[in-house]
Amino acid sequence: MPKNRLKVFKVHKVIKFALVLLTFSFLLYNLQSFSLAQYKLPQGNLKTTVSGVLGDFYLNITGYIAPFASIVLYDGNKVYLRATTADEKGYFRISEVLIKMGFSKFCFDAYDFKRLGESYSCQTISPATGSVTINDIFLPPTLGLSRTTIEAGGSTTAWGYSMPGAIVTLNFAGKNLTTKADQSGFYQFVLKNIDAGIYKLYAKAELNGKKSLDPQKKVELKSLSKADQAIAVTEDLLKKIWELLTTYWFIWIVVPVIILIIILLWRLSKMHRHHYLHHQYFVGY
Repeated sequence: MPKNRLKVFKVHKVIKFALVLLTFSFLLYNLQSFSLAQYKLPQGNLKTTVSGVLGDFYLNITGYIAPFASIVLYDGNKVYLRATTADEKGYFRISEVLIKMGFSKFCFDAYDFKRLGESYSCQTISPATGSVTINDIFLPPTLGLSRTTIEAGGSTTAWGYSMPGAIVTLNFAGKNLTTKADQSGFYQFVLKNIDAGIYKLYAKAELNGKKSLDPQKKVELKSLSKADQAIAVTEDLLKKIWELLTTYWFIWIVVPVIILIIILLWRLSKMHRHHYLHHQYFVGY
């Protein structure tokens, strides 16, 4: 076989191999995605009756936070118990939650109806020896930030919801700032000229002489200098690159393509290193 035809034959073999590898990678990726997406229900015709006791006593709670807020009740181990929504005045009721003997702590995770902020608080009681009823729990205001990362010297807005007319106190940078919630329960603080640093903010409220529970979560605000911003951008870029490199489609499709391109380039460069004459003669004296 002539050498030029042999070279073309080798290139065709490489291309065929590349197509086969790409097809295999594509099928493998799709089969893996399909296997992860499908769910098979177990087959059988046996009937089983399961019974059990979930608790010994009942827990009944009434309270208030903000109009139309969503409230989720957990036990002290962050196990879901019940969820509800406050009425148009901000009041809520959770009734007949089964609890066990010795139950002593429960927590509330709440969000205002506009999802501007969150409120998380807990209440500790004496270990339950019977059904427990607790009334008029005042939950902390929801709290969020318009921007959680800013440039040093910049500004952001801390906002959220509480009971209409409640006095809201925001703790920021060791200082207490106060304002009054409007008729919808909305409040806000405009924070300006913030020095570089990381701050933890939390909010409390008071209504008719009664104070809210202490919040168990704080909102973090980062005020970054120029150098900190450059580091943050670099870290975010590296994180996105790493996430890209560890995705299935990149591993099973892009990586084989890159490998094949490298093989093709290497083959082509190897072919062009030698140039054969049409007629070869040995000339001697």
